[in-house]
Amino acid sequence: MNREDEETLNNLIKGGLLGAGLTALLKRQADGEDMAVGAILGAAILASFKASERAKETKIPVLVQEGNSLYWKHSDGRKEFFKELPNNSKHLPTYFKLS
Repeated sequence: MNREDEETLNNLIKGGLLGAGLTALLKRQADGEDMAVGAILGAAILASFKASERAKETKIPVLVQEGNSLYWKHSDGRKEFFKELPNNSKHLPTYFKLS
């Protein structure tokens, strides 16, 4: 395992511990399932935050959604329109068959 992988694993563990700790603080009677979900959410949030930070370092624009529009967000904060998204309600059926 290289240094970068080790750092990623350490961050996931920290996020998991933070999430489990927050779950225990916020819920009076947190069971094992609640703690596991909190740990997973904490790890996912920290991982996505770290990934976002590293993406900013590359200076490559990122696609972001605002309403029904997609924009390229550049490292200098400037946004450039990319495309309009279709309104989802028009493409979804009124009823779904679950079986």
